[in-house]
Amino acid sequence: MVTRRELLKGAAALGVAGAVPQLAPGAALAQTTQKKELVVAQGGDIAKFDPHFSTSSNDIRWSFNVFDNLTSRHPDGKLYPGLATEWKLEGQSTYRFKLREGVKFHNGDPFTSADAKFSIERTYDPAAKTMVATALSTIDRIEAPDPLTLVIYTKKPDPLLPARLAFYGGQIVPKKYLESVGAETFNAKPVGTGPLASWVKDDRAVFDANPDYWGGRIDADRVVLRPIVETAPRVAALLKGEVDIITQLPPDQAERVTGNPATRVTGALYAGLYVFGVNSKRPPLDNPLVKQALSLAIDREAIVKELWRGRGIVPSGPIAKGDNHFDAKLPPLAYNPKEARERLKKAGYKGEEIFIETTVAYVSQDKAMSEAIAGMWKDVGVNVRVEVIEYSVRAQKGREKTFKGLWWSDPTSTLGDPDGMMWRLLGPGGPMDYWREAKFDELGNAARFSVDEKFRGEAYREITKIFLENLPWIPVIQPYEDYGMQKYVEFTPNPNQQFEVRRFNFRFRRA
Repeated sequence: MVTRRELLKGAAALGVAGAVPQLAPGAALAQTTQKKELVVAQGGDIAKFDPHFSTSSNDIRWSFNVFDNLTSRHPDGKLYPGLATEWKLEGQSTYRFKLREGVKFHNGDPFTSADAKFSIERTYDPAAKTMVATALSTIDRIEAPDPLTLVIYTKKPDPLLPARLAFYGGQIVPKKYLESVGAETFNAKPVGTGPLASWVKDDRAVFDANPDYWGGRIDADRVVLRPIVETAPRVAALLKGEVDIITQLPPDQAERVTGNPATRVTGALYAGLYVFGVNSKRPPLDNPLVKQALSLAIDREAIVKELWRGRGIVPSGPIAKGDNHFDAKLPPLAYNPKEARERLKKAGYKGEEIFIETTVAYVSQDKAMSEAIAGMWKDVGVNVRVEVIEYSVRAQKGREKTFKGLWWSDPTSTLGDPDGMMWRLLGPGGPMDYWREAKFDELGNAARFSVDEKFRGEAYREITKIFLENLPWIPVIQPYEDYGMQKYVEFTPNPNQQFEVRRFNFRFRRA
């Protein structure tokens, strides 16, 4: 009989199979560099570049550097000016933004309020069918009275609007260029105002630095993305000095990186959760009792301890630790296999096949966690099948809402508030809208527009109860997201997964 601990250790080995070489004797151990090219390896390729059509981490690391937002949230969690230099609230539901003068898109077109108006309206235009339709849906209308002024009217008071504009949906695209070439060409040849400009794509993506960036040219002439799906070769590339930074460093590989004189590890508690998204329209996942059983059968503490080496915490619900209205009184999600069997029996579960469609390194440890959790579910009598899908297939299924069962997602708290994660994604018309419940919708909409934080807290506590009964997601872990890097790289991870290469956050340490 294979024990759960052996199963978890075996699953971990799946993610790191193969020897990871150390630096060869005599290899350079420089703490400084004269490099002009930053090379980054991540666990998958870019699937979608248009910033309004993807919220996937492998995409946003790059789209947020090609495009700018009106406001910007730095790794310190504070809100800073972006393409807007200042903003003020007039009355209860009108914001006036002063835009940055002299900014140009990569093709030379000037940035004006017309571009900002077009970009924001595009996100919630039903005809555009974007992936960020709920992000800025508090907006009623927008005016652009002159090239450097933008006035936004919200449907009701929305104190979070400046923060909303800093993340998904807030990226500014060029109206004239996009309308002239169309969405498909724009996705292939994106033009923004950000620090990374033109790019060339083959087995890697090469971005040229924008020499005229308003925020100052970055500390590299170009940035290279190497998609390396498997963990072992990604870590090996770092240790051999072939890349400068790797994302999604599994905790069990951290000692290799820290034990190497030329490399180091840095990370941050993720401002979000790793969850199983659930297609609650597909039997038997349309039965809340089945989903409750699946949740109860997951030994999350073992996953945190064995797969993550303690680099994570067990969630208590749909709100991430660190967010407004996180309820510290809620216990961690329970592990109770006996009760899981009882709920399957009560649900009338007849052994219908349940699919986990997992990627490899879309989120760190996804395949390893899938194998471990599948074993736990089989222990309570669930007929589960794990299928590995390519990242591009996952992206397409996300856009078309065609997942067969469960899949890995990493919902990000874009506002430090439940409205920026749970409601943005699970609300009506959101990217993960596979389930509806009238009271959930009523409370979520009321909390979105309320300026009464006491009411909002009460609403989110009630929403959490509804969530835990229906489980439109099955939360698994709130992890630390770690990066491996050469010691000559100075870089601070953003808890919200933005990979920030602007001057305030990245530079090479030079002699």
